[in-house]
Amino acid sequence: MNMMRGLLSKMLLLVVIVAIISLAASYTFVSIQQKRTLDKNMLAIKENHLRSSKILFNNRLDAQELITEEIVQLGQVKTKTPEEVNEFLKDTWPRVLLSFYFSSMSFSKEDVNYSFGKFPFEKMQPLKEQAETTLQPQKHIICHDVCELATAVPIAVNGNNWSLSILSDISRPIYLLKTVIDSDIAVIKPEAQPNQADDTLSRYTPEFMTGFTENRDLFDVTLTDEQINALESKGLHVTLRQKDYFVWFANFDQLGKNLRLMFIRDISSMMSQQREQKQQVIVTFVTLTFGVLLFLMLFSIIPISKINQLKRAIKLIGSKEYNIARYRLGNARHPIFPDELDDLEEEFRYAIDVLETYEQELSNSQKRLVRQATIDSITGLFTRNVLVEDLAKMNQEDHIKNVAIFFLDLDGFKPVNDNLGHEAGDIMLKKIGYRLKGVINKFIRVYRIGGDEFVICYTNYSDGEALLKMADAVVDLFSAPFHVYDTSISISASIGIAKQKAVEIEPDTLLRYADIAMYQAKEEGKNRFKFFDESMRENAQRRFTIKNDFVASLADAQLYVVFQPIVSSKNRAVVKLEALCRWNHPELGFIPPPVFIDVLEESENMNTLFEWIVDNVIGEIRYLDGIGLDNVVVSINLSTSQLVNDTALLILDSKLASFDIEPYRIELEITETSLISNFRQAKQWVQRAKELGFRIAIDDFGAGYSSLSYLTAFPYDTVKLDRSLLNNIDKDETQQRIVGSLTQMLHGLSVPIVAEGAETEAHFAQLKSLGCDYIQGYLICRPVEHEELVLFLDK
Repeated sequence: MNMMRGLLSKMLLLVVIVAIISLAASYTFVSIQQKRTLDKNMLAIKENHLRSSKILFNNRLDAQELITEEIVQLGQVKTKTPEEVNEFLKDTWPRVLLSFYFSSMSFSKEDVNYSFGKFPFEKMQPLKEQAETTLQPQKHIICHDVCELATAVPIAVNGNNWSLSILSDISRPIYLLKTVIDSDIAVIKPEAQPNQADDTLSRYTPEFMTGFTENRDLFDVTLTDEQINALESKGLHVTLRQKDYFVWFANFDQLGKNLRLMFIRDISSMMSQQREQKQQVIVTFVTLTFGVLLFLMLFSIIPISKINQLKRAIKLIGSKEYNIARYRLGNARHPIFPDELDDLEEEFRYAIDVLETYEQELSNSQKRLVRQATIDSITGLFTRNVLVEDLAKMNQEDHIKNVAIFFLDLDGFKPVNDNLGHEAGDIMLKKIGYRLKGVINKFIRVYRIGGDEFVICYTNYSDGEALLKMADAVVDLFSAPFHVYDTSISISASIGIAKQKAVEIEPDTLLRYADIAMYQAKEEGKNRFKFFDESMRENAQRRFTIKNDFVASLADAQLYVVFQPIVSSKNRAVVKLEALCRWNHPELGFIPPPVFIDVLEESENMNTLFEWIVDNVIGEIRYLDGIGLDNVVVSINLSTSQLVNDTALLILDSKLASFDIEPYRIELEITETSLISNFRQAKQWVQRAKELGFRIAIDDFGAGYSSLSYLTAFPYDTVKLDRSLLNNIDKDETQQRIVGSLTQMLHGLSVPIVAEGAETEAHFAQLKSLGCDYIQGYLICRPVEHEELVLFLDK
């Protein structure tokens, strides 16, 4: 015991000495790191502000160009004289000025000008000449007495090229930009030079500035020459009354000559965090020195606690509850000797910050774009925002009695993009928009609300029969093929219909009901319509839960892989294992594979599931190799959506190469329905798989087309007979004759045959006598997890 106390005393002394040295070094290191982090954060803020500013200005210029073109279209200027156009603009200008906050407008050709407001002819002359010469709309930010957003649109008036130019005050975009980036902004006066005699921020003359009252004292801070140079080059950190600011300039030469902005960012919280971090370093080392014995006692508990902490954080990250995840992780620590768990925790914090920032930026971008967009640029139809606004207004308009929503989702549109490219997809959408416009009247409006989703809003319909006729008419719109790039493409639409009385309209609810009905139409075979009823709600909620919980289910081990042996009919030796995925959901219970596979195919998670299954299969192959069964092949099922590109093949090839496993150990099972649905693309995919060395099996043969034409067109190694042909094989003579003919035909092509669904010895004997090479079914073994498979193989 005395020796133990002596050793602990020496260890404690050593820890104290090391802690003191490390404290000094770490404090210095933290200071340097904080300086680097601050510089990095400031650079990120500057890049973000610059990017946001350019996006906002460009969007504003695009919107102003669109409004200018709309004024030209509304005025029907092609058939008018310049004087008539001038009269139209004179009548229109007060409304335009009131609605869009424009500052001036000019209708001109060479030296002839009709202007409205205080129009800067000299500054706008190059832009107008370029628009009239190139016959293309021009947009820029010009600075004269003030900086303004400027657009010039070429127009044809009585066969002559004129231009319509509009300018708007830049102050409104600047105030909007402030709300987006959360920094104050000053527009520096054009042509104004800094006052060299003034050594404060007041040396720069702003045209106007957001938050000037709050930041007035900042402009009185005295600056050194070095600080002024830093401010001009990379930005300046200024401390005033226990608050920290970062000030810098940005020039926008690509958007507008002489446009220069000053940004002022409050970084007090960031600097406060850094000061707190330094304090935490001191407190941590002092606590560490006096708590070393307790640390030794808890050495084995802390890692376990941290792992549980990270495990809880994984679930929260998966459900996007980032603030709760940070709370679970606690305050960031900076240990002297970080281990792998500390690195992992740091990666967690970084991932949380990146994901949250990305989602916030994405959300903000989407909101800004949605607010600005009213007409879809591809189809010319109204957008989702307009649809929601229209529905919200209907319950306030007495002349509208009822409303029905037709929710259209195109069937088979994704292969058009995958095979012909997105440009062809846009052409297809434009042609579909043309057809849908044909149903528009005073009671019917059409909207494009997503990639390949459209909505038809039908108000004041007479009765249910009118809705049926409308639905039939919309289905008929897709009966004729579309012609794109000399290619004839047949495409259909699944339609969900929901209706409400106008006084009861809830836009989100009505759209959700129609969406649910549309999915029901897809499940029942596509190219049809379904009316919403309450029985569909449960099915929709189930699909939503499956899609939403998938990623978390992998972390929670809700999904697992089972293997079903396939044996030789001659000696019952195991020759193959079929890998099958199962999902036991904590709320939904056991989810059949066809159900969750169908849902995952609609998202980007199909390849994630495939990669996870491949990892399990590789583990099983390595086990088989370890017990001497290095000739057993493992088969994996592929869905139709995985045949449109080589992603699954690349995943599989990379995984096998990393574990030095030969590709012939994997057999890819593809249903005959998948092969026929896109014959040309499926053939290329199969040939690519064979080139990589994988085996190919045609699954469920006999359940669908069973065409000899594709049997001779595809390279494959095995055919699996569908169990529907074999369920009564020991008694049904018709089944026996069919299976006998199939085996004779396939053996003529030198193709081995697997028979599924053998449940009795009589089944086995009959299938063997009919020429089936391999047998699979509950008689041999049910699909089992690894532990039960080990016991089966031992027998």
